[in-house]
Formats: sequence, C-alpha cells, structure tokens
Amino acid sequence: SSCNYIIILLIFQVTEDEKVSTVKELVSERLNIPANQQRLLYKGKALADEHRLSDYSIGPEAKLNLVIRPVGERTGASGMVASSSSSAQGRVWQTVSTILARHFSPADAAKVHEQLIKDYERSLRQLSLDDIERLAGRLLHPEGEGMDTSYMD
Repeated sequence: SSCNYIIILLIFQVTEDEKVSTVKELVSERLNIPANQQRLLYKGKALADEHRLSDYSIGPEAKLNLVIRPVGERTGASGMVASSSSSAQGRVWQTVSTILARHFSPADAAKVHEQLIKDYERSLRQLSLDDIERLAGRLLHPEGEGMDTSYMD
C-alpha cells in the first residue's frame, strides 16, 4: 500500500492557553475537514483535544502536523490509523456514534466513542491464544455448558 502526503501550510495566531480542540475547529473552518477526522501531532506526539497547547510546551512559531483520517478509519491505542476490519464493524461503530449523539453533547459523545474504541481494542490485545481458542470453541460449539468465560472480562 502506498501513502500519499499533501503538505499544506496554515498559519494560525492562537494563545498557548487555547485547547487543541480549538485549533482543530480553526482547521475545520479553513479546510472543511471535520475535527473528528483530524489528528494533530507535535514533535511526533498526538495531542489530546481537552489539553491546552501550553500542556505540550507549544509556543510561538511551533509547527504542528495534521493527519487526516478518512471516513471509516479509526485510530488504535497505538495511534496508528487502522482501517475497520470489516464494513460490519464500521457500521457498528457508526451506530454507536449515532446513539451517543442522541444523549451527549458532540464533544462528550466523541470522547465516549473514542474511549469505547480504545477499551475494545485493549480487550482484544489482551486476549491470549488460549483465550481465542476457548472463544472459538464456544462459538463453534454453543451447546457446551460451563465453559470458562473469564477471558471476556
């Protein structure tokens, strides 16, 4: 797979007290890229929306990198962009997002959605081969009673 890079220089005048989410909104207004598809990096480190620029010692003349996630892609806890493993999984996360939007503000819904994905991916990473074997056995033979489900915590 190939990677294409587009370099765009945007200059914003913001104070160090501004939140990362504010910078994303400025980018959104200028480039029409939704904030939830943006990932801002400073010196290779991803910036969290709720933190202020000063939390990262970002001062005058600082240069931030913007990574744009295409719709249908998400980031794992490692920060790497990963395509949804299936369209069904993508639809599940879209449904979760829609439901959260009904009950929370957009910012809170985005935070909860991101945390759910992180928790889900962390749970998957913690599965051992034995856990996967037990899970497969349970799925292939649902009539089995008293199977160990401790791996599903």
